[in-house]
Amino acid sequence: MKFKVRGRINLIGVVAALGLVALLCISLFRLSATMHDDIERSTQQVVETARAVVEHYHDEEVAGRMSRADAQKAALSTLGSLRYGDKDYFWVNDMHPRMLMHPIKPELNGTDLTNNRDAAGKAHFVQMAQIVRDKGAGFLEYQWTKPGEPVPQPKLSYVMGFAPWGWVIGSGVYIDRIDAAVWRSAAILSGLALIVLVAVGLFSQAIGRSISKPVEALAARMRGLAAGDTDAAIPGIGRHDEIGEMSDALQVFRDAAIVAREREAEQQQVVAEVGQGLDALAKGDLTARIDAEFTGAFAKIRTDFNQAMVAVGDAMQAVSHSAGSIRTGATEISGASDDLSRRTEHQAASLEETAAAMDEITMTVRQTAAGALQANETMAATRADAEAGGRIVRDAVEAMGRIKRSSDEISQIISVIDGIAFQTNLLALNAGVEAARAGDAGRGFAVVASEVRALAQRSADAARDVKARIQSSGTQVESGVALVGETGRALDRIVTRVVEIGDLVGRIAAGADQQALGLQQVNTAVNEMDSVTQQNAAMVEESTAAARSLAAEAEALARHVARFRLAMEPAVVQMAPPVRRYRSAA
Repeated sequence: MKFKVRGRINLIGVVAALGLVALLCISLFRLSATMHDDIERSTQQVVETARAVVEHYHDEEVAGRMSRADAQKAALSTLGSLRYGDKDYFWVNDMHPRMLMHPIKPELNGTDLTNNRDAAGKAHFVQMAQIVRDKGAGFLEYQWTKPGEPVPQPKLSYVMGFAPWGWVIGSGVYIDRIDAAVWRSAAILSGLALIVLVAVGLFSQAIGRSISKPVEALAARMRGLAAGDTDAAIPGIGRHDEIGEMSDALQVFRDAAIVAREREAEQQQVVAEVGQGLDALAKGDLTARIDAEFTGAFAKIRTDFNQAMVAVGDAMQAVSHSAGSIRTGATEISGASDDLSRRTEHQAASLEETAAAMDEITMTVRQTAAGALQANETMAATRADAEAGGRIVRDAVEAMGRIKRSSDEISQIISVIDGIAFQTNLLALNAGVEAARAGDAGRGFAVVASEVRALAQRSADAARDVKARIQSSGTQVESGVALVGETGRALDRIVTRVVEIGDLVGRIAAGADQQALGLQQVNTAVNEMDSVTQQNAAMVEESTAAARSLAAEAEALARHVARFRLAMEPAVVQMAPPVRRYRSAA
């Protein structure tokens, strides 16, 4: 949305009006809260005053000057006669609750207020008693009938307890009185705000007109100036504000437009003259010149154009002379390139044959190296097998040694068993002797001793037999150890020979690899020479083609130059290209 200057100035007034309305609403809200707080404070103060009256009569009771009944009666009478504000009053009920004194509705005096409810169903007297029990004092809002009006109205009351007598002292104000006071203040503030709004609106309108009218006049003059009207006067000249500065700037623009229009006419004349010269140049006439007189910066254009035409004419004459020389040189280059191409092709064929022979030699050497490598691998496998056999023989020697040691240990054990059998035999013999001495009483023991002696004898025989066999086995094991040791030494000698043969085969394989690598390098060099020669042949062919193309381009250039009309037409000399003969390579 686009706003004009006047609309934007008026928008300032609208924003100010909205701000004033918002401020008015905030003020009314705070005024209402303040008045509610003031009413609450004043109501609390008057109830505290009524409680002070009750405390006075309680003090009379305590001092013995009045009985409790007289003191309470006097206190109720005093409170019933008190008025403040707009005929506001006090009432007193007990904690039951039961009404003790109500000056406006005496019919409630002495009645039970437990079931007394307002139009909304709130048991307000019960809640008042509860407030006094919980907090000692407090506010409560409920509905109560005004004197002389049938419809209950919202009312805000403050109640305070008097503990010595168990009383609840209360007083309140109707909320519509607070609202009426707020609306009276709102009416006053709204009237003031309306006056301010009207003043701001009129002031913004006046300022808007004082700014927008000169700006609109300047805008209209600028549109006329853009349309080419440079004769009309500029409005606002001589003002000493920003609009006057805009008018002065617009005056400068108008003067510049007048100068630019004069320059444009002169520029059109220059463009026409230069166009005629360029048209002549396009047709090939290099003798065309600009003869009209130019002024100012356009004079240099005339001089530069004429000098450029002279320079182009001289250059075209030089090109015409050079075209013949280029054609002759291109012909000689073409002949030399043809001869070089034939020689290069012959050299390339020779290199291809050499490369093929080198490939065959390299292949043979590689096969030899591969055979040597395979033999080396076989010798390495044989060496590994021989070394494995040596390790197995060594393990067998160690195992037989352990068997020999075990046989010796068993022989020792059998010797011990033989000794035990001998001792057992002696014990059995002694037992038999003792049994014989015992007569018939030891006959059974003599039989057992005889059996034990026979068993010990058989154990000794068996132990000697086992010992003889183990000694024979030990002799055989020692013989086997000697044979296995000889086998191990023979395998060691075989491994040594295999290592020597493997080294020889490895050196043969390394030499074959070195020869193959050298031949490969020679073959690579030959192939590179062949590739370079092929590339040279291709380059020679390209050079020949380029020379022939250059000769054709030189001929075409000469034809194009002949189209131009020069200040001095040179005689065109047709030069026969010299023929240079080259001896081809055998």
